Amino acid sequence: MTSTGAETTTVASASAVSSADVPDLWFELPPGFMEFDLGEDPESRMLRMADATDSLFAGAAPERKFSLVVSSEYILQTMIAAGAEHVSSCLLRMPGDELSQGTLCVIVERPEAGPRNQDRQGSAKRTAVQWRALYPDAEVGLVMLPYGIAALCIRDQDLQIPGVLFGLDESVPATLRQMQFCVPLKTGPGSALFVFMTQDIDHWAEYVNVLSGIMKSVSADEPRGEDTPEASGPDAGGTERQA
Repeated sequence: MTSTGAETTTVASASAVSSADVPDLWFELPPGFMEFDLGEDPESRMLRMADATDSLFAGAAPERKFSLVVSSEYILQTMIAAGAEHVSSCLLRMPGDELSQGTLCVIVERPEAGPRNQDRQGSAKRTAVQWRALYPDAEVGLVMLPYGIAALCIRDQDLQIPGVLFGLDESVPATLRQMQFCVPLKTGPGSALFVFMTQDIDHWAEYVNVLSGIMKSVSADEPRGEDTPEASGPDAGGTERQA
């Protein structure tokens, strides 16, 4: 798998709405990830995605590129409507010069009231129990990240994408594989939900490596600008983000 982005890291952050407007956590995105302005006009966003797809995968069939852009935009709009603090899309070149795309979003959830110092381990365990009940066919567990304990859920989700987006009368079925981490916050009650989705199930193992690097980079401290280690996975560099 080859990243199609710049070979530098990008810092991202995410935060719940607060008077202090201080990011709850930071994380790094590998090359190939393109972050979106949540207030950007959808048409403008789709045009940028189409331009990126054309420049990186000139040899791909037009129908394939069109389907990828439209499906990606539908998922992005769904995540933004759900209250995402961060949304980004990645374009990766798989063996055989095959086009592959995935979407990452981060949603910060804070209760209106609660103790300042939450039981983070208990919170993660409760989330895992809830996910097992909601998604009996999913792979659910607990993982220990450098940031702290988190609940993990991997499952397949069947979607019906509105056919009007493709100029069709009927909806278009799509199966997404989704990995989500619920990370209890250090900054107070609540959690950050990292959700990654892709239709490219054939290359799921490569995406797991990329997501592993992103989650290992999660930190409560703003990066100081030093060079950061590359995420595990082919040609994976990083980009710092806030949550």
